[in-house]
Amino acid sequence: MKQTALTAALIMAMTYLPSSHSHTPLNEVPDLSQYTESVQDWEDHRAFFEGQSLDVLDIHLHPGSYDKLGPKGKEFVKSVFPVNLPDVLKVPILRLFSSFQLNPYGAFIGIKNECRKASANNCILFATYAPETWGIEPNEDLIGYLDDSRNQFNNQTFFYGLASLSVENWSTNKENSLNQLRNALSHPKIVGIKLAFAHTLTAFDDRQYFDIYEVAKSFNKPVYHHVGTSPLRKVSEFEEEEREYVFRTFDPMYLETAIKEFPDVNFIMGHAGNDANVEGFDKVDEVFFLAEKYPNVFIEVSALGSSRSDPDGSKMERILMQAKSLNIIHKLIYGSDGPGSPGNIQGYKERVIESLQRANYTFEQAQMVMASNARSLFSIPAANTIVESNVQKPE
Repeated sequence: MKQTALTAALIMAMTYLPSSHSHTPLNEVPDLSQYTESVQDWEDHRAFFEGQSLDVLDIHLHPGSYDKLGPKGKEFVKSVFPVNLPDVLKVPILRLFSSFQLNPYGAFIGIKNECRKASANNCILFATYAPETWGIEPNEDLIGYLDDSRNQFNNQTFFYGLASLSVENWSTNKENSLNQLRNALSHPKIVGIKLAFAHTLTAFDDRQYFDIYEVAKSFNKPVYHHVGTSPLRKVSEFEEEEREYVFRTFDPMYLETAIKEFPDVNFIMGHAGNDANVEGFDKVDEVFFLAEKYPNVFIEVSALGSSRSDPDGSKMERILMQAKSLNIIHKLIYGSDGPGSPGNIQGYKERVIESLQRANYTFEQAQMVMASNARSLFSIPAANTIVESNVQKPE
């Protein structure tokens, strides 16, 4: 960050400090709407593959704010802050930036603007209930974003959502949590359920949570599971006697019982079982084993292909080649795990497209990964820009 930009950010941060609510009303975002449209509606928003217009649907975006993060999440974002500052200065800057960056309709670097820069025709926002790690982004706030008048592009819905639920104190709060989930799933723009058992230290094979899949079945909605280790919970931080249980919270093989018992529920293996902390717990092969064996298992490829996780692109290329060799390209789902920092959503999309090219995917196969598979799985209609024509890339 240049010194002038840092100085400006400090001044703004000290004059604008969002309050620490469990909900973040949209009217608390700085009113910069006069700038929004010029940033949001790009003259040429298309992505291309082999010279043809490529539909992009990013299924993995996280709205929120700094104050909604859990303690581990706050420590993580402070640790990756690019300038060495004391917390008394760093935290106000993070609050300020998150009020733009993590808000779907934030000016300049809001999620919608960043998704449009990445050529996405639709995106899916996640609710989150992980109080110790990434915090709580409740279903109520998610639905508020979906119902906002700005949730449109080319006269169609732009954002859809995955609802979630709290699994804390499950023995006493189960019915309340499940009812809140049912209420959220009744919303027409909520297209699935998002679970992050690695973040909440909840075992995949614990049958008391199988009622969640009963709800998914009754609403005919897919379930997205974070699979693989959490970047905020290293296995090495746990005592040896605790690790057997920890494995049950991220190893996809512990999901096999639920996958078999609920054949009508589609399970999405988030991050393809990536070893987020590079500790030797890669579960990619297990994810592919399940996806090849069971018709109701799909693989999502967010985060693992980032420049930080996969600097040379070999990890993403391996996954694409493995799906190709097993003839399960129809089970690959694109997501970025954005927004991250400004430009990350666009950068991730470009890295995945480069990997698709290196893996010698055809246009039709690339289109399946980048949007078609997700549109079918979540019942999201095709974007107007794609329905109108498959425009050739301008010279």
